[in-house]
Amino acid sequence: KMKFTLCFLAIIYSAVALPAHVTFETPDELDLSKLVPNNIHVEPINSSHLDLPGSRIIGGAEVARNSIPYQVAVIINGNSLCGGSLISASCVLTAAHCTISASFVQVRLGAHYFNIEEETQVRVTSTSIKNHIYYSDVTFANDISVILLPEEVNTNDNIQVIPLAPTTAGTFEGSNGLLTGWGRTTDASNAASPTLRGVYVDVIGNNLCRTLFGSLITAFHLCTSGTGIVGGCTGDSGGPLVIDGVQVGLLSLSASTCEAGHPTVFSRISNFRTWITENSGV
Repeated sequence: KMKFTLCFLAIIYSAVALPAHVTFETPDELDLSKLVPNNIHVEPINSSHLDLPGSRIIGGAEVARNSIPYQVAVIINGNSLCGGSLISASCVLTAAHCTISASFVQVRLGAHYFNIEEETQVRVTSTSIKNHIYYSDVTFANDISVILLPEEVNTNDNIQVIPLAPTTAGTFEGSNGLLTGWGRTTDASNAASPTLRGVYVDVIGNNLCRTLFGSLITAFHLCTSGTGIVGGCTGDSGGPLVIDGVQVGLLSLSASTCEAGHPTVFSRISNFRTWITENSGV
C-alpha cells in the first residue's frame, strides 16, 4: 500500500483573495531555522526498481549571483518557504500545495541571499492567489497555482520572465534540465539554504516513474532522476525546472529522504498551459 507522508494541511481548495482592508505583518529578515520549507513527501512503492547511483546527494552547487533572474522565493504567511518563477511582470508561478492555505505571500525577486536585503532584490506582498480548483491533497493532482502581484515589477538584468513550454511540447525524456531553489542541502539540515543553488537533472520516462510512485504519476507529471548529481528537496517546492531557457516543470513532490536516490516529480507545464493562460493571461 502506498505510504504517504504529508507535510502540510490543505484547508482551502480555491483561489485566495482577501479584501484590501485585511492587515498583516510583512516578513523581512526571517530566522532560517524557524522557516518551515513547504513540501509534499511520498514514499516510493517499490524502490528496488531504482537504477540510480547511491551517491546521489541533494544540494547541487551555489549558482553565480543573479544568474537565474526568473527565480522567485515565496514566503507563505511569513513562516514557510517555497520556490517559484516569474512568468510575467505581474505573475509568479508556484505549486498549489505551497499556497493552498496562504492568507498572504511575499515574493522576493532578484535575490541570491534571499533572506538578506540586496540591491538587486525586490519584495512584493500579495493576497491574490489562484490555486488550481481541482488540486487534490490526496492524489496531489493539479499541483499548480499563480500569484498575482498588485502591480508590475520592473524587469532588468536581475529580474526577468521565463518562457513556458507550449502545449505542443514533447515529453523531454532524456533531456537535461536545471533545477534551482533555496531548499535544504542535506537530509540532516533543518534550515533552508541562505544562497540560491542549482543542479542539472535528467528527465526520465513516466513509465519508470510510475513503477516507483504508482498511479500518482499521470501525463500531467514530469520526473527526473538526477543521475550522478542531485534532485529537489524540502523547500524547493514550486521551483522551476528549465530546459534550454524554457520552464518545463515546477517541483511538486519527492520522497521524504532526499538523499535516497529517488526521482523528483514535477507538474508538467505543457499540460497546464491552458489553465495558466486562463488564470494569468500568460
